[in-house]
Amino acid sequence: MVTEDLKVERSKFSYKKAVSYSIGQLSDIASYQAFTFLTFTYYFAVVGIDIVPISIGFIIWSIWNSLNDTFIGYLSDKTHTRWGRRFP
Repeated sequence: MVTEDLKVERSKFSYKKAVSYSIGQLSDIASYQAFTFLTFTYYFAVVGIDIVPISIGFIIWSIWNSLNDTFIGYLSDKTHTRWGRRFP
């Protein structure tokens, strides 16, 4: 029986790579924050809903999103098909 030594190559942490990934996420985060701000402003200024129900709605949505994202992530990690991982 032939045994092979599997070498795991570990790359060093690179600040340059971390900053480049962060810059890539900047547009995503900025657009999400702008949408959230404009939604809050629309419901308050145009529709006329008080701030408290809007805030409660955002809190409920955040809790639902945290539970839902965790569950979907678990399903995504466990999905293995003949085409590979995370493909239907």
